[in-house]
This record gives sequence, C-alpha cells and structure tokens, in this order.
Amino acid sequence: MSQTLKLQLFSAREITADNARRQIEALSNFENGVFRPQKCDTSEPLKEPFDPKDISEPIRWLLQPGADFKFKSSKPFRTEGYISNRHYPPMWTKEKSNGLLVPIIPAHPEPFFSISWTMWIDLSALRKLGVDLLARFATEMFVNAKAEYGFLTSESDHRAKNLLIKQLPSGATSSKFVGTDPEWGVPGLYWLNLFGPRYAPWLGIEVETVPGVLEKLKGGGISLRFGASPEEAESADVLANEKKAIQIIGSEKFFDLGHPERKPTPPSYINSLAGDGKNRAVSEYYLKEIASEST
Repeated sequence: MSQTLKLQLFSAREITADNARRQIEALSNFENGVFRPQKCDTSEPLKEPFDPKDISEPIRWLLQPGADFKFKSSKPFRTEGYISNRHYPPMWTKEKSNGLLVPIIPAHPEPFFSISWTMWIDLSALRKLGVDLLARFATEMFVNAKAEYGFLTSESDHRAKNLLIKQLPSGATSSKFVGTDPEWGVPGLYWLNLFGPRYAPWLGIEVETVPGVLEKLKGGGISLRFGASPEEAESADVLANEKKAIQIIGSEKFFDLGHPERKPTPPSYINSLAGDGKNRAVSEYYLKEIASEST
C-alpha cells in the first residue's frame, strides 16, 4: 500500500488457544468489524476466507512455533498484516552414522517477546474513522494482547527511523529494518507509543515531563502521543518534541539509526528476569508468573 500507517505490538505472553482466540476476536469485532479480515492464511497468497464464526484454523496456525496468522481486507479501507508466534520452530538433522534424527539447538536464545503484531492500514482510514478511533484501535489491541511495547505511526516515519540502507561495493544498495526488537531497548519514538505495565516504569518518572500527550492505560502502562495526527509524524515540531523526550528519558535507552552500531540499554526488568544478565529466553520465573494470571 502506497500511503499507509503501521502498527506493531509485542507481548511476552505465552501463546495459548485462549489468548489466540481473544486476540483474533478483538481484531475481528472492533467497532462492529471495521478491521475484520476478509482473507487469511499462513502465507501468501492468502486464499482462505475469514469466518468470524469459526476461527479454529487461525487459532491452530498461531499455536505453531514460527507460524503466522496472516490477514487482509479491502473494505472499508485496505488493511493487511499478521500476528506471529515468534518462538523458533523445531528443527532436526539426520545423523550420518545411524540415520537417527536429532534436534538442532538454535544458535540464539528464544525471543523474550513471543507474540507480535504487524499491521498496515491505508491512510484513507483517517478520513473514514478519525484519529481518535484509530488510536483507540491500537490501544485496545495492545491491552487485549497484554503487550509490553507497541506503536502506531506512518510507514514513512518508521522507515526514516529504522530502515538502514547500505551502499554495497557493487554500487547496489541493501536495506533492512534494524533496532526494532524492544527486548534490546526502545526502537524509537513515533506518533503513538505504547508501553506496558512492566516496560513503562523502566522509562522513569521523567516520562511524565516530556512534550507529548501522556495517558494511562487500562491494566497499567501508558500511551504517549506526539502531534494531532499520524500525518504530522514527520513534521519538524513533532520530531523536535520526540528528540527532547528521548533526551529527558535517557538517550541510552533508545535505538538511534544515526548510530546503528551503538547498542541501547535493554529494559532492566528483562535483564533481571533473565537471571544470567544475557537477555536469554524468557525465564522460568516469568513464565510461571504470567501463567498464573488470568487469560
């Protein structure tokens, strides 16, 4: 989509059938289905019609490690996206000597945030729904997913802050999004920023003094908005206020595309829960804690 808004959410909740259902139903039922998918699948092209009365297959997809529930619709405006199970899928190799299959141990630890949303919304949704309803959609999906980090902004704003473009020796260029995992620090500040009940306190009380609109969220956490509309996401005033906010909160906590080699300070609560100080997979302590909470 040429002119789009981008929504991303990250949750550390272990994916279960119940919370998979809750998240898919929240997407489908918001404001009488204004964001309800028309097509869905695990990969492109999306061939399966989405049936809001029977979401057993999308739930099954989402329960598979490494799998996605992909969706799209064209009415009343174009949307597309996916909810991901970020756990690594199991991999096996065959022993040469005896032909037995043995598991391959991933070189990297499991991601701390096990569920993520990525969604693109055509800019025409602003005219059809209004800014406040779009912001409420992002916030309600964030709360429903029990997420700890998220944002809604223009696609071009996200690219400007996280798309690294390199010149190759051949003269060609390569590009990739970098600094986007909130496990390793705040990816940036955008038009609407969402921080959960564990992530928000790490920002410090200084966040209450930044030049943006701060609101408390249901269940804990905060939202922080800069500018009246995501169409202003790249305006000089909004960018200046975001820069001030980063300085007030602490620039060491934020990824900076101008210095992609500098690693930001990761959230302290993730470090402490990891136990060994290496930001490894979600600790047994954290898994037990969130399992004891109601879904």
